[in-house]
Amino acid sequence: MKITDVAATEMEMKAQRAQQKRAEAPAQAAEKPAEPSRQIPAAPPVEIHKIESVTRQIDSFLRSMNKSLQFRVDESTGQMIVSICDSETGEVIRQVPGEEALRIAQNLENRLSGMLDEKV
Repeated sequence: MKITDVAATEMEMKAQRAQQKRAEAPAQAAEKPAEPSRQIPAAPPVEIHKIESVTRQIDSFLRSMNKSLQFRVDESTGQMIVSICDSETGEVIRQVPGEEALRIAQNLENRLSGMLDEKV
């Protein structure tokens, strides 16, 4: 065997290894677990009868403590408002969203509508 033959065989082996690595690369990439998606999956819609059932349970619990649960739509913002009130005095104990959040939403809406009116 000549030195040139050894060199040629070595080059052929390197070429075969390189070709084998290229063939293995896609297979290895497929084996790697996919990175988790950064998007938050959408919550499934809640059935109305389940909402009603939970609302009745909460209302029953609150009534046992002389409290009431009230739902209403804010006229200025169109947002749903949930309030827990004292049944005896009618005082609002907790409201979601709070009054300040409603004022901010109303101010934003007024400013945005004002900007749109000016550009048109």
